[in-house]
Amino acid sequence: MRKLCVMLGLIFATFQLQAQTKIGSAEIEKVKDKKNIQLLDVRTSKEFQDGHIQNAKNLDWNNKEEFKKAVSKLDKSKPVYVYCLGGGRSKQASAYLADNGFQVYDYSGGMMDWRSSNKAEIKENKDGSTKDSKSGKGLTEEQFNHLVNSQDVVLVNYSAVWCGPCQELKPTILKIQNREAKKVKVVRLDADENKNLLKQKKISEIPKLSLYKNGKEVWSHTGIISEAELMKQINKAANKKS
Repeated sequence: MRKLCVMLGLIFATFQLQAQTKIGSAEIEKVKDKKNIQLLDVRTSKEFQDGHIQNAKNLDWNNKEEFKKAVSKLDKSKPVYVYCLGGGRSKQASAYLADNGFQVYDYSGGMMDWRSSNKAEIKENKDGSTKDSKSGKGLTEEQFNHLVNSQDVVLVNYSAVWCGPCQELKPTILKIQNREAKKVKVVRLDADENKNLLKQKKISEIPKLSLYKNGKEVWSHTGIISEAELMKQINKAANKKS
């Protein structure tokens, strides 16, 4: 009986993987103009209004009741394309859709990858009209350069409030910011508030850490990192001769 359960579990997992396929911006570019495409943006309505891919429909994954209700009206005979900002929510939404019989294509890079590739996006105005969005809030490149030149060693942390790994890393960053202020200046940048800057830096994944010495990037890392390893890199940069 136990062997049967294991076999059934493996069969189910294989079926779910077959029902989901990860794709990149090139695949989205090919299909975004197709008539009646089922392209789902699973971010919040505010994120959607601030810029989305053409012909995308907004279904907020965090609003599970409304999400499931909207999904029940989708056509299972047609593929569903899913994206969010950085891949976390689209992964969960894709798994749910696959479990419910849909053929799913997960654009896991999401809007961060789309923007870093300098692709056109649609922005909604207050009157309900839409236009291409090329503007954004946050630091200019000139302001960024001023910051990384403001102290010998500067650590830039790109993150977002919705990003689980970013929030996991946050206590480490804050501890270093408070304890090592004389050694390193910490600059924390919100990905949503600095869209243009992330485009310019070609950053498509967060959390992202970049370490600067006298205005020049000497080290970078994407993802979680231990406090010990991060301090090792900071000390290395601090002791490095200019």
